[in-house]
Amino acid sequence: MALTDRTSTQRASQDDAAAFQVLFTRYQSRIYNYVYRMVGDANEAQDLTQDSFVKAYQALQRGDVPDNPPAWLYRIASRTCLDALRRRRLIRWLPLGRLVERRRAAGRDADESPESHLIRAQERARVQQALDQLPTRYRMVLLLREYEGLTYREIAEATGDSLSTVKVTLFRARERCRREYQSLGGWDDEVP
Repeated sequence: MALTDRTSTQRASQDDAAAFQVLFTRYQSRIYNYVYRMVGDANEAQDLTQDSFVKAYQALQRGDVPDNPPAWLYRIASRTCLDALRRRRLIRWLPLGRLVERRRAAGRDADESPESHLIRAQERARVQQALDQLPTRYRMVLLLREYEGLTYREIAEATGDSLSTVKVTLFRARERCRREYQSLGGWDDEVP
C-alpha cells in the first residue's frame, strides 16, 4: 500500500527513513524544477534542492509535521532560494519560454509555418522580458500559480502569507506583468 503524503511525514517525524525516502522520491523532481526556474542554474538548483530536503528532514525530526506536505516543501524551497538569491544579490530566471514551448508542443500542428513559429518565439521572448521586470515576490507567486499549479491556499502555505495577501499579490503580479508585456509590444491596446 502506498503511503500518503501525510502518513509519510508523520512516519518520517518518528525517524522512519524509508517514509522520508517516499516523500523525497515523490517530490524531488517537482521541487528541483521549481528551484531551477527560480535560480536558473542547474548545479545551484541541485544544491538548493538538496538543502531544501535536508531542512525538511530536520524539521520533521524536531516534530514539525505539516498539514499539507507539498505546500510545506515549496515553502522550504522558496525560502532556501530566496536566501541564496539574497546572498548573491543577483536574481536570474530560467527563460520560461522553454516551459511554455514544451507545454504547447503537444498541441502544435506539425505543419506550422515558419512565420507562426517566429511569432511564437517572439511572444515567448516578450513574456520572459516582462517576467524579468517583475519584483522577486511577484515572480515567485506567478511561478507557483501558473507553472506549478498550486492553489491559492497552497501558495499561502508555501510563502507563509495569508490567503488574502496571496490573492492581492497575484492580482498585482498579473497586472504588472500585463503592463510590462504591453510595453514590450505584446497585445494590441484594446486587448485587456
